[in-house]
Amino acid sequence: MKKLIVLFIITIVAHGFISCEDQLNLKDPSALGTDNFIFDGESALSAMLDGYNDMQGDATGAYVTGAYPRMMQGLYSDDLLHPGSFPTLDEALVNNFQANNINVSRLFNQHYDLINTGTEVMRLTQELDPETEIDPELQSQIIAECHAMRAYGYLQLVKIFGGLPITELTYPLDGDAANDTPRSSEADVYAYILSEIQLAEGKLNPNNPVTQFTNDAVQVMKAEAYLFQENYTAVENTLTPLIGDYSLTETYAEVFDLNALENSTAIMRLNLNAADGGDLQLFFTSSGRREVSPSQSLVNAFEPNDSRLELISNPDDPTTSFINKFRSNTSFFPYIYRYEDVLFMYAEVLARRNSPEAATYLNLIRERAGLGPIGAFNASNVASVIAQERRVEFYGEIDRWETVKRLGLAQQVISSKGITFTNRQLLWPIPQDEINRNALISQADQNPGY
Repeated sequence: MKKLIVLFIITIVAHGFISCEDQLNLKDPSALGTDNFIFDGESALSAMLDGYNDMQGDATGAYVTGAYPRMMQGLYSDDLLHPGSFPTLDEALVNNFQANNINVSRLFNQHYDLINTGTEVMRLTQELDPETEIDPELQSQIIAECHAMRAYGYLQLVKIFGGLPITELTYPLDGDAANDTPRSSEADVYAYILSEIQLAEGKLNPNNPVTQFTNDAVQVMKAEAYLFQENYTAVENTLTPLIGDYSLTETYAEVFDLNALENSTAIMRLNLNAADGGDLQLFFTSSGRREVSPSQSLVNAFEPNDSRLELISNPDDPTTSFINKFRSNTSFFPYIYRYEDVLFMYAEVLARRNSPEAATYLNLIRERAGLGPIGAFNASNVASVIAQERRVEFYGEIDRWETVKRLGLAQQVISSKGITFTNRQLLWPIPQDEINRNALISQADQNPGY
C-alpha cells in the first residue's frame, strides 16, 4: 500500500494555524506538533478541519472573521470612530493606509494562510489511494471543502485589494503570502473564484454542520461573487432556490444570542471560544479596550423605533457608546453568511430590473426591526436604499466599506467625513512586504497612488 509520509510544511510556517507554532497536528485539530502527516482519510479530514482555525483562531482569525476586518472596514467607511490607541487604525479612519501598515499586511497574509491551507490539504488528499487509504466519497468531499476555503479567501481579498497573486503551489514563506507568484487582474481573480466554487458546489458532505462550508453556503458565496461583478441575472438564478429555505429570527437580538449556535437565519457561522475569540469583545465593548466605537453618522442612520439600535449601548453618548453584538470573549458565533444577506442580494437584483417584488424581501427585514414597509424601491434608487438598509443591519460586521464601494458611493461616504476623496482610496495597498519578497511582483504592480 502506498503510504504518504509527507511532511506538512504548508505556507503557514510564519504564522501558524492558531499560534506561532510551525506544524499542524493532523491527529488533533486543536493542537500542534512537529512530526505530522496526511496518510489516510482520518488524517486528511483532521487537516481540512484545521483550516477553519485560519478563519477563527486567535492568531489568524482576528484578521479573517474577527475584530480587525470589522474595525478596518468600519473605520474606512463611516460606521466607526477610533477612541483607542492603535496608530495603524488611524490610517483607516482617515482613508490613508500606507503600504507598510501592519494591519493591512496581516489581513492580506492571513487570508492567504487560509488559501494555502486549502491548497496543501487538497494536494495531499488527492495523492491518497482511494482503494486503500481513503474512502473515495470522503476524498471528494474534503477536496471540495478545500476549494470552498480557497474561494472564500480570495473573495474577501479581491473586494478590497483588486487583483491578486493566484497561488497553486505553496512554500514556506517566512511571512509573505504568495511566494514568487505574479499578480493576476481583478477579472481573472473573480473568474478563478468562480472556478473554485464550481469545483466545490454540490460536492460537500450534506451532513456538514453550520460551522463548515455547506452546499448552501457555497451558493451564497457564488451569488456574492456574481454580485461584485454586476452579473445580476446570475445572482438571481443562484439565490432563487434558497428563498424560503431559511427564515428570520423573531427578533434582531436573537441573531446574536450567545447561547444559540444554530438558528433559522444561520447559513454559516463560526464557533469561537476563549482560545479563539477573534478579539471581538476586546476591541468593540467597554468591558474590553473599546478600540472602536459607533460614529454619530451610524447612530443617526437608524429610523425611529428601529429595534436594531438596541445593540448599540449608550447611543446618545459618543464618549461611552459601543456596539454590543459581541458581548463575550468566551463564546461567540460570528456569521460568515446569514439569510439576511440572501434577502438583501435578492431584493437588490430584483430592484435593478424594476420588479415589484423587490420590496417584499427588504420588508421582511424591516418588519422584524419594527419598521414599516419601504417606499419606492427600483432601479432609480437601488444603490442608496441598499446602502442604507445593509448599514443598519450589518453594522460592526464585515460589510460597510465593500458595499459602498461596490454601489459607487465611496466618494460620498469618504467626503462625508470631511476627507478629500481620491481614486487611490478605492483600493487598499498591496503590502510592501509582499512586494519585497515576491520576485514576480514589483512596485509597478502596486495599486495606483501607493
